[in-house]
Amino acid sequence: MKVYEVAVVGSGAGGGPAAAALADAWGDGVVLIEAGRHFKREDFNQLERDMLPALYAQSGLQGTEDGAIGMLQGRAVGGSTVVNDAICFRPPPEIEERWAALDAPVSLAELQPFVEEVERTLSVTQIPRHMINRANYLVGLGAARMGWAGERLHHNSPGCVQCGFRHIGCAYDAKRSMNLTFVPLALMRGAELRAETEVQSLERKGGVWTLHTDGEPIQAKRVVLAAGVVMTPTLLLRSGIDAGDGVQSHLCSVAWGDFEDRVDGFAGIPMAYGVLEHSDVYGHTGPGYLIEGVSVQPLSFSVQHQFHGLEHEDVLARYPYLAGALGVVRSRGRGRIELGPKGRPAIHHPLVPEDAARISDFYARATEMFLAAGAKRVLLAHRETRWVAAPPTDVRIDKHLAYLYAPHHFGGANRGAVCDAEGRVKGQDDLWVLDASAIPEALGVNPQITIAALALQGAGRLLG
Repeated sequence: MKVYEVAVVGSGAGGGPAAAALADAWGDGVVLIEAGRHFKREDFNQLERDMLPALYAQSGLQGTEDGAIGMLQGRAVGGSTVVNDAICFRPPPEIEERWAALDAPVSLAELQPFVEEVERTLSVTQIPRHMINRANYLVGLGAARMGWAGERLHHNSPGCVQCGFRHIGCAYDAKRSMNLTFVPLALMRGAELRAETEVQSLERKGGVWTLHTDGEPIQAKRVVLAAGVVMTPTLLLRSGIDAGDGVQSHLCSVAWGDFEDRVDGFAGIPMAYGVLEHSDVYGHTGPGYLIEGVSVQPLSFSVQHQFHGLEHEDVLARYPYLAGALGVVRSRGRGRIELGPKGRPAIHHPLVPEDAARISDFYARATEMFLAAGAKRVLLAHRETRWVAAPPTDVRIDKHLAYLYAPHHFGGANRGAVCDAEGRVKGQDDLWVLDASAIPEALGVNPQITIAALALQGAGRLLG
C-alpha cells in the first residue's frame, strides 16, 4: 500500500489551498480526500429540488440536535465554496487582539501575503455598480437614507452572468470556487483526488497515519484535517482525540421589504451590498452584526415562513415584490460537537441572551432600512411577529420562534485549545487542522478568504 507524504481531508476553503501548497513540494505524495461528488458545470441544472440535496450535507437538512438552527455545509469537491455567495472579506484587523486573548495569536502582517495570493487565485474584485440588482440596490438606498455605512461587496466571480443561482452551484464556471481554482492547481502539481470517499477515523502506528474510510484504508505520514466544523471535530473524536468544544457561528435570520413595484430579487447576484454600520469589525463599534442584501430562489424562500394555507399562498404571491436583508450575527454563545448514535455528529448550539438581543435589533434596523427605501411593510422570518409596518420593539426571540440558520461555522478544534496557535493538534505527531474548525471564534464577516489564507500559511509551516 502506498504511503503518501500527506493526506488532506476535505477540499473546501481550507483543504483546497492546503493541498495545492503541499503538492507544490510533494507532487503525487499528496492525496486530497473528499466525501462529496466532483461536480462539473453540466451537473448544475439550476433546479433547487435536485441541487439542494445533492450539494449540501444531509441534503440541506443538517442542523442542531434540537432542530432549531440549520447548519448549512457544502458536500462536494470544493466544499462550501461551491454553494456560497462568493463574498470575500479580508481578515478583520480586530482578530489580532481578540485571538491573542484566546491563546491563538495571529499576525496580520505575516498573513497578508497569503491573503493576496488567495485573492489573486480566486480573482477577487468589487462587484461593479451595473451588477447590483434592484433588491440589493434597495438595501443600499435604505442604508444611505439612514446614514449608515455600507458598500458594494467583493466577490470571486468577476465573470458572473447574474443568473441568481449561486447557492446551488455555478453552471457557467464563473464563480471561482475551490473546485475551479486551488483543487485543479493541486491536481496539476501531481496530487491525487479521491472524491466520494468518506474518512471514518484516524489511527497512527509506526510513524504512519491510517485513515479508515468507507472503502479501502489510506496511509500517510502526515494528515491535514479540513473537513469543516462539523466533521473535523467528529473525526478527532472518533479517533480518541478530545475535540468539539467552543463552536461558534454566524447566526442568520432574514427580513423582507415589500414594495409596490416588482423587485425580482431572484434575478441577478443574490448578495451584492453590505451594511457595516452595526458590525464590530473594521473599526465599527456596533452590536456585532452585518446586514447583507440577500435573495433566494422560491423553494428556499418558502421554508422560511411558518404560514399555512391561504396565508402561505399570499406570501408567495408577494415574492416578486420583496427585497431581502440578511442579519449575520457574530455569535457570542459557544456550542459543541459530540458523537451521537453510531458515531454521527451531534451539533449543539445555544442561543444566549446577547445573541437574541442582536437578532431582535436586526429585525428593527432592517425594518427601518426598508421603510426608508420605500417599502410599505416588512416581513420578518419569525413565527409570531411577521408583517410589520414600523420597527418592532417587542419581538420575542426564541430558538423555535425566529427562523435561524448558520452558513458559517467556527471552532471545535480551536487554536489555543485543541491545536496550537499554528494549527498542529496538541499531543499528536504530524496532525494538523487547517480549516474553520481551528479558528477560535466567529469571525464577523464571510470567512472564505481568511480560512484559505490561514491554510496556505499553515501548509508552509507544515513543510518547514
